[in-house]
Amino acid sequence: MTGLQIGIFSGVFGVGLGAASLIGYVRWRRWQQTLQAWQDFATTRGWSFMATPGFMYSEGTLEMKGRHAGRSFTVETEHRGWGRAFHIVTIVRHKLGDGFPRDVTIRSKTRGDIFLMLFGAKNEEIGDASLDAVLDLDRVTPRASAVLLSAGVRGPMLNLANVFETFSIENGVLSVEVIAVPRTTREMYRLLAPVRELADAVQGARDPTR
Repeated sequence: MTGLQIGIFSGVFGVGLGAASLIGYVRWRRWQQTLQAWQDFATTRGWSFMATPGFMYSEGTLEMKGRHAGRSFTVETEHRGWGRAFHIVTIVRHKLGDGFPRDVTIRSKTRGDIFLMLFGAKNEEIGDASLDAVLDLDRVTPRASAVLLSAGVRGPMLNLANVFETFSIENGVLSVEVIAVPRTTREMYRLLAPVRELADAVQGARDPTR
């Protein structure tokens, strides 16, 4: 290898190393800022917080656990997919308490559900056009229908469906999922607000069938 070739190789190698170092530093700084935001959010509420670092400069996973209005609350991140399909999701789980019927199952209505409806497929309905358009309902009892249609719960439920593409309520636990990670306190508030709003509405709702 000639001196010129060695010089070119060294230059290319140096540029590549510099770029990799810069990318690594940016990822590291973003991870540290996210860690601090989650830690501060958990600390101010007396929640537990745990972080698992990723490999090298890759992003790790995060988990917060605590209680809101006496009901358990969990926020955690999870890695999904491989290669170009790799992404990180944030999952929120919040118990709705005894005010919400445990027998009913609610999921967000997917495009596939809507497509099948064009060919005559039907799912359970509660007689409210707006709710029936966005909710995939199963085992809806009169009590569950009454809670969903109550003035205090209907609005927060529609708001939840508008904010989150993927959510479910099973066995009295509300779960939502987003392909993003809140990196500031403001983003965390924005993520959790619709969840807490629905849970608080359920807590305050009066079941007219009792």
